[in-house]
Amino acid sequence: MTTHHLFPKLFAIASVSLLAACAAPNWTKLDQQAFTIRAACERQHINGLIPSALATEQCANGSIHELYAEAHYPQMDVLDHYLARREAIANAVDRQTIAAADAHVKLAEAETEQVTALEAHHLDPIVFDTAPYRVMPACEHIGLVHTLCN
Repeated sequence: MTTHHLFPKLFAIASVSLLAACAAPNWTKLDQQAFTIRAACERQHINGLIPSALATEQCANGSIHELYAEAHYPQMDVLDHYLARREAIANAVDRQTIAAADAHVKLAEAETEQVTALEAHHLDPIVFDTAPYRVMPACEHIGLVHTLCN
């Protein structure tokens, strides 16, 4: 077999690889992964392995940031601002400057800010919302930590 017969096969393999690399990320799957990351940290807090609401946010936020950065999320600054707001709210709960029961309102405000920022960048907030770990009002509240609802 001569090398000129290998070229089309190599080109086809390279083309498939490039297409796979250029495919748009599955944001829903990423949201689910972010939810799983946050839920794992929240379980650790509930079980006493993580001592505070702020430490719980810090546990999740680094991994969530990395998850979206690796997927080339188009507005990392919006994500970083949102994650920072979550940490600020958690810190306020820990310091008892806001009641733990009121944290869900502050988290909802942070999510609204995120949606507004995404819209300002002409991104669909439904597609690019990085807050799949919304406050679940039907769940038991423990500070900023919410048990998973079944």
